Amino acid sequence: MMPRIAEIPVPNRPDNGTARPLLGGRVLANVWVTIALWTASNVFTSGIAKLATWEGAANYRHMADFCRWDCNWYASVVQSGYWSTPIKESIAVNWPFYPLFPLSAYVLRESFRLSIPTSLVLAGKLELLFAIYAFMLMFSEELESIEDRVRAASLVAFNPYLIYAHAGYAEPLYFALIALSFYFAKRSKWLAAGSMAGLASATRILGVVFCASYLISAFRKDTSRVLLRNLDLNKIIGLLLCPLGTAFFLLYLYHHTGDALAFEHAHVSWGKVPGNPLHTLVWCFVQTHWPRVWGVMILVAWLASAWLFKLRKPEMGTFLALVVLIAASTGYWAVARYIWWQPPFLYAIYRLLRRSSGAWLVYTAFAAGMAAFMVVEWFSGHNFVV
Repeated sequence: MMPRIAEIPVPNRPDNGTARPLLGGRVLANVWVTIALWTASNVFTSGIAKLATWEGAANYRHMADFCRWDCNWYASVVQSGYWSTPIKESIAVNWPFYPLFPLSAYVLRESFRLSIPTSLVLAGKLELLFAIYAFMLMFSEELESIEDRVRAASLVAFNPYLIYAHAGYAEPLYFALIALSFYFAKRSKWLAAGSMAGLASATRILGVVFCASYLISAFRKDTSRVLLRNLDLNKIIGLLLCPLGTAFFLLYLYHHTGDALAFEHAHVSWGKVPGNPLHTLVWCFVQTHWPRVWGVMILVAWLASAWLFKLRKPEMGTFLALVVLIAASTGYWAVARYIWWQPPFLYAIYRLLRRSSGAWLVYTAFAAGMAAFMVVEWFSGHNFVV
């Protein structure tokens, strides 16, 4: 018996029948927004750097001029690898600088015959492109319009600590890999999530923290009885992949220097000795100027992690809380960039700001102003930006 015409399902499509699949449309929109915001970020940063040369001792002529402070340490890794012993008359060594980012710069250098500073800066810029896209991908199901995508992408492209995306630092690469780790874990692609986290842990030691988020994502719905009955080997392998980057780096350091924890011991030369993070927080508020600002940022980040739990994002909340705890335990220097280059922190900001257009305007003014100020101070030689 033939079904009646009314019972035959008809796919929804526009009258002209030319609509592309929804998934393809989203991907294309994400790509164009990423390219547009990445371009704007580069123009903004280069323009402010040029303006900085009008006053003071700022010096900016070429892309390579962005390479300062930690970028020079990464340059030493690209140039001669990791040292087996501290250099003469100094206890400073390049062991704390994890290998994946300088490796990406090394590939650019060898492929295009670039100078080491240029290859490092260019690597960071290209990885910013990757970071913007990965951040939108992390919660793509919540981005319903072009406006949503532009707002999400702008949080990365105009990060208040944007300078680290254009100065030959590992922040963009780390950010992108962590965002992809959350993306794959949310979709139960455990091997992919573990692989991205493993690469992140070869970029910064903080990548290892994703192990906690992985456990929450993979096993929070399983009781012990169900877990034993339906053991998923992919989940176990994915979990083992998460810290693999750091594990290989430790093995290399042990073979190369005789000390698997050489990267941690080397932090002593910068005065970074692990301590009580609450002591760091209290000390920041006792001080004035920048330490107090950083203390406020630490508090805001912990509040954001608590709010992520309220949003039923325990994997993100746990990750952010632990990362800030670890960063604060080593002192207040550089804690701000550790906070601002965490995907869960920017996601919390997105969820908060999307409630009000007025809030977006206020935040945009703050972020752009802070980013511009940091570029000027970067080229003026003020080491608080480190």
